[in-house]
This record gives sequence, structure tokens and C-alpha cells, in this order.
Amino acid sequence: MKAFNIINFRTSRALLLLVISAVFALQGCSHYAQKSQGVRSKLQSGRPDLALREFEQQSHDSSDKVLTYLHKGMLKRMTGAYASSNKDFEVAKKEMKDLYTTSVTKSIGSAVVNDSVRDYAGDRYEQILLHSYMALNYIAQGQIDSARVEMLQADVKMQEWGETPLEDPFVRYLSGIIYEALGETDQALVSYRKAVKVYKKTISKHGLPVPTQLKHDLLRMLAYEGLRNELRQYEKEFSIKFSKKADRNKGYLIAVLDNGLGPVKSQQTIMTWSPLVSQRLKLALPVYKGSARATHNARVVIDDKSYAFNTVENIDGMARKALTEEMPAITVRALARMVIKHKASQEAEKRGGGLLGLAFKIGGLVSEIADTRNWSSLPQEIQLIRIPLNAGQYNARIEIMGRGGVIDSMDHAVTIKKGRLTFVSDHWAAPRPKNLKQAQATK
Repeated sequence: MKAFNIINFRTSRALLLLVISAVFALQGCSHYAQKSQGVRSKLQSGRPDLALREFEQQSHDSSDKVLTYLHKGMLKRMTGAYASSNKDFEVAKKEMKDLYTTSVTKSIGSAVVNDSVRDYAGDRYEQILLHSYMALNYIAQGQIDSARVEMLQADVKMQEWGETPLEDPFVRYLSGIIYEALGETDQALVSYRKAVKVYKKTISKHGLPVPTQLKHDLLRMLAYEGLRNELRQYEKEFSIKFSKKADRNKGYLIAVLDNGLGPVKSQQTIMTWSPLVSQRLKLALPVYKGSARATHNARVVIDDKSYAFNTVENIDGMARKALTEEMPAITVRALARMVIKHKASQEAEKRGGGLLGLAFKIGGLVSEIADTRNWSSLPQEIQLIRIPLNAGQYNARIEIMGRGGVIDSMDHAVTIKKGRLTFVSDHWAAPRPKNLKQAQATK
């Protein structure tokens, strides 16, 4: 007991602080859960416009500033407000940078109260994906040079964590496409090579093999650069015979689809034995309940010819893997907190009697909640396809397939130029009401 005298509190003041912290912790948790549930339900109804409106009408905790702007940026992107989306993403990026050095005060609070009192800086995969979405927003506005800057920043971010970089294969792939759009074919080739290697290295982590489209892109770039020996090596590895004549004198349509909605964290409680207090303690831990749902198949239809998307980023898998890797540290912190709270209740009972001890015990249990924050407006998967086309005007229809056929579609008018890349992107979470475009136009 002497070891815990370091707390050195006056019982009345300590009890008040514990109760206040518990109340605020519960308010923050329930507020975030309610907020994400309402927004998500509208996304699941095919109304990102209403989801954005509801989100902007709600108040937000200052400790969730990063998460607030990540959500706002993504919801605006879903409605096609790319410039405004990037303004919000820029705020999130700045806040992430400012939080890179952990606040000592909030760290102490998380050690005594719960993890949710800490400022949310975003998981590592979320921090990297932020750059990808800012790049895609710039591409949608025709600002390819700015997209290139985001990819360079993403590369720096991936190098920040430890001796082994935390590489994202889709980021490498997207970098190559952006370099190719800028005519920097040598850099595009480097990025395509890296993307193939990272997909191979992370298949157990993200569950994605090398996308077929990337295989063709690497072969095409090797042929363009005249690297015949390496081309033959990859043709053998991929079991693909590349034909340079097929795409000669054509332009390319790059279609990117955010498919589905990523997972949402919830809370689970477990009982575990602590030898420090010689009894079982109740811990509150974050969890992604259930397994990932299968996404709907999607395709692009142009002139009655269809092209199936390739999945290039498994965000659901990344989120679950990140939590699994973090869980040992989360559990250790939760157990340490409950030991401290149990010792504090024993000390309160010793100094102020059984009623005060009971109050501390209840306060400790009430304040112990899991940190369930995450960037839940992300899609479940990112999908991509490259389509060679003759120069001209086209309607590119993205179709979402169900058991009975097409369940939703999004039309994009595109202009293809010889030797150039043209981009379209969209986000699909649920069938959209037929009057959605009119609703967006009149809001």
C-alpha cells in the first residue's frame, strides 16, 4: 500500500475529480457512438449528402479534431466537393503533425482514466491513406502536380516508423500512376516495381495478392523503357505475355472506386486475473465485431463492353490487423489502470470508510471505457481499373452488381486523349435514391 501513497490525494477532491472524469469520458464515448451511427445510417441509405449535413450540424469534441476533419473531408469527397474536402483534410494533416509529440497531460490521463481522453492522431494506416485521398482529390481537380506532392509526403510518412518502413502497396501503385500521368516514366516504373514487391510482402497482412492490373502496368512500362530482359522475367513470373501493339495510339481511362464502408470499432469487456491485487478485474477493450462483409462486384461499362475492377486496397483488413497488433499494448494499459483504480478505492476506504471506498470503486468502473474511435467513413476497399480507349468522348458507367444484376450505377462523361491518362472516381456504399442528384442540386 505504501507504494501507492505517491497518489497523495485528499479524498474529497480526488473523488470529485474521478467522478468528473468518468462523466466526461462517458459523454465523449456515447457522443461519438451516436454521431457515427447517425452518419453511417445515412451512408447505408445511399445519401452521403444527408450524412454530411448531419455531421456538420453536430458539435464535436476538441480532442477529436483530427477525426472530425477526416470525416468531414471524406463526406465532402463523396459528394464531389473535392476542393473543400482537401481543405478539411489539410486541417487533419496539420493536427496529426502537431500531435506527433504526445501530450504529457493527456498521456497521464489515459494512464489513470481511459485511452479515449487522449487526443486522436489517427492510426498509422489512416495517416498514410489521408495523403492518398488528398492526391485523388487533386487529380479530380486536374492538379496532378499537387497530387505528386502528396505522394512524396506519403513516402516520407511511411519511412517514419522504425527501421522497416510501414509501406502501403496502394500508395506505391497510385504514385506510379501519378508519375505516369506527369510523363515521368522512369519514376513510374520505380513505383510500379515497389508496388509489386510491397503487395507480395504484405499479402499476409492485407490479404491482397498483386492486382492483375498492376502486373499489366509494370509490363507495359518495362516495354516502354526498353528493358527487355526484365520484361521477360516478369512475363514468366506473372504468366502473362505482353503485347505492346494492343494499346498503341490509345489513351487510358483510370477508374477508381471506393467500395463499401470500413469497419466500426465497438467495445467488449473481459475478466482477467491480476496478481497485484489478487483478484479478477474487468477490462474494457476495443474490437471490430464480426468478419468483413463481401463487397458487391463492380465494373465499368463503355460502349456495351464491361471491365471488371481490381481490388487494390483492403482497408477493412488493414484496420483489423492494426488493432490486432496494438491490442497487447492496449490490454496492458487497461490492466494497469484497473490496478491503480482498485488500489485507489482501497486507500479511500482506509481513509474515509466503506462508503467512500465504494464510491471510488464505482467511479473507477464507470470511467473504464474502450477507445472506439476510428476513421469509419473510409471505404471497405479501394478498386481500380485502367481501360485503353481511342481518343474521343465516352460515357463511362460504373455499375454495382447484385445477385439479380445491376443494383446501382453512376455515369461519368469522359474525354480521352491519345497517350494521356483520364481519371474518374466515385464512392459507393449503398444504392442511391433516383432523386439524389436533384436533392444535391437543390440543397
